[in-house]
Amino acid sequence: MNYVRMPDNLVQQRLDQELADVLMAISVTTNSIARHLQILNGQRKAKGVNLNDKR
Repeated sequence: MNYVRMPDNLVQQRLDQELADVLMAISVTTNSIARHLQILNGQRKAKGVNLNDKR
């Protein structure tokens, strides 16, 4: 295989962009999980479930 050497600054820019993309994906996923937990908590409260019950 022939590899073309990229300038270090271009490599760093691509790595920075990839890291930013991963962090954004984590943020979106975390937000979604938090929203679902809030919904679940509301449903449990509506059913009268003891939220401190460990079962």
